Amino acid sequence: MPEPMLRLKKAVRARSLAAEGVAVSMGATAVVLRGAPADAVWRALEPVLRSGFTRAALVERFPAKGRAVLVGILDQLDEHGFLREAEEEHGLSATEQAAYPHLEALTERPFAALRALAGTTVRVRAESVPVEAAVRRALGRAGFRDVSADTGPPEPGVLATVRSSVPGHPEALHVIVAEHGVWAAGPRDASASPEALAALRAWAAALDEPAGADPGAPESEAARTLVAAQLALAVVAHVARVTGGTADAANPEFLVTTDELVSEPHRLPLLPPLDAERTGDFPPAPEPAPLLTDRLDALAPLWDRVFGPVGEPAPGDLPQLPVGLARAEAGGCGATTAEARLDALIASLHAVAWRAPGPAGRGLGSTRAEAVGDAVGDLVLRATVPWKEVDPPGPMSAPARRLWAALTLRAGVTATVRFHELEDAGLWRAEVLTPAPPSPDTAAAPDPESTAPDTAPLTPAADTDPRVLASSAAADPDTALREALLRAVAAVQGEDLPGLAAHAARTPDTAASLVAWAAATGRVRVAAPAGAAPWAAHGLHTAVATWT
Repeated sequence: MPEPMLRLKKAVRARSLAAEGVAVSMGATAVVLRGAPADAVWRALEPVLRSGFTRAALVERFPAKGRAVLVGILDQLDEHGFLREAEEEHGLSATEQAAYPHLEALTERPFAALRALAGTTVRVRAESVPVEAAVRRALGRAGFRDVSADTGPPEPGVLATVRSSVPGHPEALHVIVAEHGVWAAGPRDASASPEALAALRAWAAALDEPAGADPGAPESEAARTLVAAQLALAVVAHVARVTGGTADAANPEFLVTTDELVSEPHRLPLLPPLDAERTGDFPPAPEPAPLLTDRLDALAPLWDRVFGPVGEPAPGDLPQLPVGLARAEAGGCGATTAEARLDALIASLHAVAWRAPGPAGRGLGSTRAEAVGDAVGDLVLRATVPWKEVDPPGPMSAPARRLWAALTLRAGVTATVRFHELEDAGLWRAEVLTPAPPSPDTAAAPDPESTAPDTAPLTPAADTDPRVLASSAAADPDTALREALLRAVAAVQGEDLPGLAAHAARTPDTAASLVAWAAATGRVRVAAPAGAAPWAAHGLHTAVATWT
């Protein structure tokens, strides 16, 4: 097959940066060709790139000592979508001039896309005449010649629909969903699937009414015009995709606009429920954890304020000493605020990710190691296993003593610690117990002489009926104790925090301990739940733990 002739896209512009090099840009994307000779090389190269070239012939004609530089420039231009095929071209009409820049940015074959756009039939349906009129005007300005009314049945919960038929391709659906002054238009990189429509309807139904809003007031004309244009551009993008042979995005992107005319692109995660009863092979060995802030950013599509299944994990007005606290749909705690945010996010995702309860341990995490530790911890803390109560294995470590002091001296909680060991397994469970819910009116500060960290009671008194304030498990007793104490302090410090997990194994030390224990003993089998791959694509790793 002959090598295609390429040329630089019309919208690409170059600007000299003097000794720094040349900035080559198109829209919001820019490439900097660095080096003192870059300006001279670009001036010689640009006319050839705009008139048309084949890569092999251009490289062959170039001086041998500069070919590596040329190949690097061509690679950068190709990587950023600055090149297109040298197609059969024609002069642009006024209508085509409006659509061409958008098509050129989206495809390597913009003139083929223009021809496909002219032959595309479009049907529009809307709940209101002003919305339908705005959409039809926007489609006409975008270059669609065959636009008509759609007489088919309406889509429930959808304000407007556009069905487009590009010759030789299946019909595509794009929509506007609106509720309480918020509009979602698109998708921009896919055809709307039944799953996407169901997710959009659920999102719209959950929107809160703005304070002081009149639910019967018509939408603003400016918002209608803007959103109609966004929907028309989504249909133009569909034509460009099918012409260029680009597949639909698995998680479609919509433009979300408010009546204040603030528009932002948001991805709609289409995530199946995780099924712990159907499992597959777990991925290779857990990888080192990236920075905590990077892991939170990677999970952002799952707590996006528009389409994410849970809200952003944030500290809000919660106290951050002596431990960090955060809330999303559920509460979280950690040695730092960032760790608390991640803990709150994982706890909230547990409530929406799984299909149904069951005996297996279920784990989620921003890394595979976190997911395995969470799953093993969930298994051993919930399962009925032959735990044997044992004496304290030794004095508290310095970090545990600090948490103990925060609980008993600072918070004034009467507490004791109890240890269990899983016989012949090398696994420990630590529990923090209190005789009654801590109350600022009734709980007196303990005597410093009797509750100093080195002499803290490690078993409950015989005449009390203790309740477990928090518990954790690990292969090392001190690691288990530190997480149990951390969660006990958090439970007292954030008593109004909803859904704070009191029985968990999610701190980095605890997760690492349980991962190593499971791998070394073989007592637990770790597998991937059905539906894991789409969640992993959004940065959330999943695991299921069962006894072997």
